[in-house]
Amino acid sequence: MRTVDFDAVRASARAHAPDRFYSALFAPAETRDDLIALAAFTGEIERISRQVSEASLGEIRVAWWRDAFLSRGESGRSGNPVLDAFAEVIRRRALSLGRIEDYLAAHADALYAEPPSSDEDLFARLRVIDGTPFRLAASILSIELDDQTADAAARASGFARLGIELPYALMHQRALIPLARSPNPYEEGSAADWRPQIAWFAAEGGGALRDVRRHLTGKPRSFTTALLPLALVEPYFRALQNPRHEPARDIVDVAPIARLWRIARAHWSGRI
Repeated sequence: MRTVDFDAVRASARAHAPDRFYSALFAPAETRDDLIALAAFTGEIERISRQVSEASLGEIRVAWWRDAFLSRGESGRSGNPVLDAFAEVIRRRALSLGRIEDYLAAHADALYAEPPSSDEDLFARLRVIDGTPFRLAASILSIELDDQTADAAARASGFARLGIELPYALMHQRALIPLARSPNPYEEGSAADWRPQIAWFAAEGGGALRDVRRHLTGKPRSFTTALLPLALVEPYFRALQNPRHEPARDIVDVAPIARLWRIARAHWSGRI
């Protein structure tokens, strides 16, 4: 791990995946840096959709990560510290390249304007995009999440992400949810009220979070460690449902000290 510029990896994780970065700080020492590398990787991938206005340009960037992982030699270096650090984690922890390929492909597909065809299609997207980081974190921690827990974690995290990313998606005319759930066909400049959709996100995400808590009952603390980013789900939904918040325009954020406190409390209590 230290053969790369890990300060750059840490900075990337803190900037682009703060929930996962702070969660990693509470992991056992022998897994901490690997979880930070995972946070940096997912943060780099997730921010692509916020940065590019053309889907094809975003797809090229996602494809670069995919090809770099597949073509990287055993001791080769790409020059990208995040990629090199996480590639070493993949090798040493025997993480599933197929799962990572599916994760990257799902992000590339989501860059295009087509909405999910149904709620079931949306849930399938969340399972890959939002569930994969939890499954990889669990693998790093040498535990295996059962499908029910992983799927509930994906829905809880995923519906919060949909609310947070809504302004970016509308700006780039990308559909996050089935058209039947949308107040309009994602027309540019629409002034539609998205609060009912945010309420649906909160109801679905909150229910999924309760499912996660139920599934964690009696599980070792390492399971909570793998799912610590979920400690921010409820604060996100509170911010998204604030009467002064305009879902289609305003960017949601949580103060760093509040973010750290929520994760620390979940770690100390053993309850997400």
